[in-house]
Order: sequence, then structure tokens, then C-alpha cells
Amino acid sequence: MDSPAPSPHAEYDRWIARRERWGAWVRRFGQIAFYVFGGIMTIAFAALLLVSVIDAGQPRIWGTFTQTGCEETGLRGCRPYGTWVSDDRTIVLHDVDLDGWTDDFGMARASYQPTALLGHDMVHVPFLSGIGPWLLGGILIWWVGYILYKAASFGDIPVPRRWLGVRGRSSRRQGALGIRGSFRRQYRQSLERGTSSADGEAP
Repeated sequence: MDSPAPSPHAEYDRWIARRERWGAWVRRFGQIAFYVFGGIMTIAFAALLLVSVIDAGQPRIWGTFTQTGCEETGLRGCRPYGTWVSDDRTIVLHDVDLDGWTDDFGMARASYQPTALLGHDMVHVPFLSGIGPWLLGGILIWWVGYILYKAASFGDIPVPRRWLGVRGRSSRRQGALGIRGSFRRQYRQSLERGTSSADGEAP
């Protein structure tokens, strides 16, 4: 008995299989790279949060800031700098940056933390004094949540698909041949359509 003839589409199937394997490897490499980057950024945000919490307990000296100039920041604005004098006039800082804004007269109430680990080289307006832990804490929570969301979208965390905003199979995008599914399925179904059409047209 003669062996069955090899499928004329075997080479194409092997090419598609290799293509899918390479695509899976590339996607996984990108996911691992995202995890590494996300872990590094999480550690950085956590370290900044810890430092800001420590700085919150450092002595804070209040005084008056008088603007003498404005340094361009490259973000369509500038950072005020000038002279800061403590309320008891025992500390005077020249050419110090202001974290915030001044009034119409170029003056602002500002605080100074000489022993702070972050921001010891600038003074802060009341609204921004002590806001560091809250701001960094919010950023850290958002970042960790985003990493978990991406991990769930990668399939590394099992969650219901509807939580990720993924619709059912009926909403899958059609391919270039107007057939839903993988390239292999598109190719095979297009051949089946062509064969059916040829059979129907045959006398």
C-alpha cells in the first residue's frame, strides 16, 4: 500500500509554527524585561518613600523667601530663586531655590530643613512642606497596582478576563483574510472557501 502523500501545506505549517514560537519567545522576553524594570522602579520608589518619611521628622524652620531671579526649567516655566531669611533672622540663605511659587510681590512663606536627606538645598512653600511621603506613597501604590495589572494581562496572575476589560471570543479582531483566528486558521479556511467555490462552479 502506498504511503499517503505529504500534505502540500506541511512546509507552510512548519513555518507558521516556527513563527509562533519565535513570537512567544519575544513576547516573554519583553514581559521579563518589564518585570525587571518594574522591580527596579518599585525599589527606587520605596527607598524615596522611606527617605521622605525620615525627612518628615526632621526639624523645619520657617522664614520668608524673596525672589531675585528665575531659572529656566525647560518645561515652559522657571524655578524661582532668591534669598530666604528665617523668622528669627539667624539663618540667611542666598541664591536658594524655592519649591513652589511666590505672590505678586515676589515673596513667599517657606520652610527650610537643614538636616533633611532630600530637598535640603531648597525651601518649600507651606502647601509643599511635608507632602513628600503622601505623594511618593500614592505613586508607589499606583505603580504596584499597574505592575499587577500587567502581570494579570500577561496571564501570570489568574483573574477573570472581564476584570481586564477583555471581551469574549466573538469580539476578536478579524484577520487580513476576513476570518477570525490565527494566520494558520485563516489560511486553511481561505483554501476551503476556494475549493468549495471551485467545486460549485464545476459542470
